[in-house]
Amino acid sequence: MVSYASLTDHAAVEAAFADFDKLGRELFLLKHGFKPVNEAFVRFGTGRYDVRAVFAAAYANEHPDEEPLSQRQVAGGMNGAAGALAALGFVVVGAGDQADAQRFDTFEEALGRIDFPIENLPIIRDFLSVRNYREFFVPASKAYVGAKPRSGKPAHLIGRGYISYTEEDGRVRGIELPVRTVRPIAPLLPIREQPAARTRTPAAPRAVRKPVVEREEKFCPTCFLALPATGVCANCG
Repeated sequence: MVSYASLTDHAAVEAAFADFDKLGRELFLLKHGFKPVNEAFVRFGTGRYDVRAVFAAAYANEHPDEEPLSQRQVAGGMNGAAGALAALGFVVVGAGDQADAQRFDTFEEALGRIDFPIENLPIIRDFLSVRNYREFFVPASKAYVGAKPRSGKPAHLIGRGYISYTEEDGRVRGIELPVRTVRPIAPLLPIREQPAARTRTPAAPRAVRKPVVEREEKFCPTCFLALPATGVCANCG
């Protein structure tokens, strides 16, 4: 069965990013048959990419012999495209992440909420140690740890396999971490087929009833009782 875990190739995803950058958002979405939905985005390099369309494009890159995925098939949440991309280590950001987030004073406290690959932690800690943060947060999606600089600049986002951050001069940067893991993801939503129209079975023709021929009653001329079929009155003999 096709599943979100069937997307395993980082190069296929990054090729989708490159195509997005080349075409621009509007043409990229049009190319893959998706509408703009501001629900979740992947942060990579200097770009921000729609999770559903990127998943579909990356899936087509990795599985070119299969039918292209439609917007009706691809869910956008953490049980869908967003979760698949986050599982590959990419930083996936939702619209309401900071509003629904848990907040912490240190990275180590936030770390307990997300299953980071152990191999990536030394690089993450080195990255954080040379910067000054006022707080950390984990969104409800648990897709990354956010670190808010004391300078008030946009939060730095530490994903399982990627760090997306903004320099003091406003330049957006990214760091790919050594280990990018894949975890089980829910099956891909099947295309909903329209139910077949019900055909009515023609009713069996009704049997034609033969008309009932009523027998003309005859009466005894003497006692006026109805005569039986024999024509002999039972009363008069």
